Amino acid sequence: MTNKKQIQTKKISFILALSVIIYTAIDTYLFLCHDINIMRITTPVILGLVIAIILCGLLHKFFYKWLTKNSINFSLGEPSTPIVESENAIESTDATETLPIEQPMGLAEQEYPPSQQSNQDTANSDCLKDSHFKKKEIERQAEIMDAIREYVTVKTAPYLSKEDIATLISNIEYMAYDQPESYKPIRSNIDNPLRSPGLRHLAWNVGERLGIPLAKRAVFIKKSFPYELANATLEYLKLNLRDNVSSQIPIDVPDKGDYRFHLDADNDDSQ
Repeated sequence: MTNKKQIQTKKISFILALSVIIYTAIDTYLFLCHDINIMRITTPVILGLVIAIILCGLLHKFFYKWLTKNSINFSLGEPSTPIVESENAIESTDATETLPIEQPMGLAEQEYPPSQQSNQDTANSDCLKDSHFKKKEIERQAEIMDAIREYVTVKTAPYLSKEDIATLISNIEYMAYDQPESYKPIRSNIDNPLRSPGLRHLAWNVGERLGIPLAKRAVFIKKSFPYELANATLEYLKLNLRDNVSSQIPIDVPDKGDYRFHLDADNDDSQ
């Protein structure tokens, strides 16, 4: 820092010395060659500049001392920060240093007040119950479909090939998921075909376990067996899914609250 000031001082001294020499040379030349005395012209100018420089230095020192004693924020568009706030901040900092450190609260207490914590616990409990109920419902639906596959295989084995039984089970799954556009047609054995009463009872028995409306059961059985039910309308099938006529597949009413079939029933007897 000191070296820098010395260098600046040397430069200024050199400039001032050079200026004096140039001024003296010009003044001498004009006076000797042209009989012109520039001192009369330049003296007031030089005095004015000297006075202005001295006055500028004095004002500079005055404003510097005044501004250092009186803090003024000259920033535009930014709020000034009063000295009182900084003092308060210092006081608050000192206070925090003297206060004892408190143990942090539990995570649940930090996130929720007591009343909201109770509501949160209730919501979590309801969510767990709902999740448990959905899991039980999915498991029950899987058990119902297993029972239906077994029932359909046993009851239709004398009348359908293995491939047709697999297609029929797929159609039942499409019915359960309300996808009638995916039904594929089946034709029972020519030598031992399924007849309309047995097909109507089959649709009722399966649809009853799945909770399918009668109209959708009628569409399912009609599209699954278009040859055997060529002369039956959907309205007729809907109204006669469960009737008391003798058939190859009898009506199988599920026990209350149960979905299982009565596979020990005689295919030749109607219920």
